[in-house]
Amino acid sequence: MNVLRKQSGFTLIEVIVVAGIIAVLAGILVPIIFKEIDESKKTRAMADAKSISTALMVLKKDTGQWPISDTCTNTITMLAGAGLDPTAFAGGWDPSSKNTIGNYITTDDNGCWPGTWKGPYMATVTQDPWGNAYVINAADFLTANPVWVLSAGPDGKIDTATNSAALVGDDIGIQLK
Repeated sequence: MNVLRKQSGFTLIEVIVVAGIIAVLAGILVPIIFKEIDESKKTRAMADAKSISTALMVLKKDTGQWPISDTCTNTITMLAGAGLDPTAFAGGWDPSSKNTIGNYITTDDNGCWPGTWKGPYMATVTQDPWGNAYVINAADFLTANPVWVLSAGPDGKIDTATNSAALVGDDIGIQLK
């Protein structure tokens, strides 16, 4: 006597249809997820720039001066945080005489403000979400130009000139003064 076994499972057509549905859903969701990741990086960079800006304003309040000198006498042109230096700078940026932002707001390594420095004003100055350094056009503390706390953004280039009244390109940051 020949007993037929009942077989269960999916047909090839059913498997192909399910795989097609999964592919369509992935095609829709992946760009949305990557866009949200990019937006979260921009939001973090802006929050970091605001924190650095606030720390610098409190330093100014406590010491009576902006961080514009290296070892108290030599004028600096730019402050930079941790991370890679931007690959290019728009007009007015002068990286020739730079110092670390942390030397002013995380410690008083320069010893410029004995008795008036009440920091640390920030625990640490990290790199931006793309691995670049936050930069500040410190030379403009002495001019009428705005002072920017900037992240170069995803492209790693500073597009905002130091005398610009608004951010340019994909730069992310805040005008300090």
